[in-house]
Amino acid sequence: MKKVKICRRCSGFDAKEIREYASKINCKLAFGCIAKCKQKHSELSGNYFGFIDGNFVSCSSKEEFFEAMK
Repeated sequence: MKKVKICRRCSGFDAKEIREYASKINCKLAFGCIAKCKQKHSELSGNYFGFIDGNFVSCSSKEEFFEAMK
């Protein structure tokens, strides 16, 4: 089972949508600060990002991030 952690404020996801997807694919999801604030990391603006199994992943679409969660 993969472990995913995202920030509700900065990661670009709708919390309800990613929670539903994570339960569908049997993935452990956590919310909290991931120290990648868009204000400090402007290169992440417009991307979807978070940590998957401890590795930082940044994608241009949520579908691409969802695929990485599998």
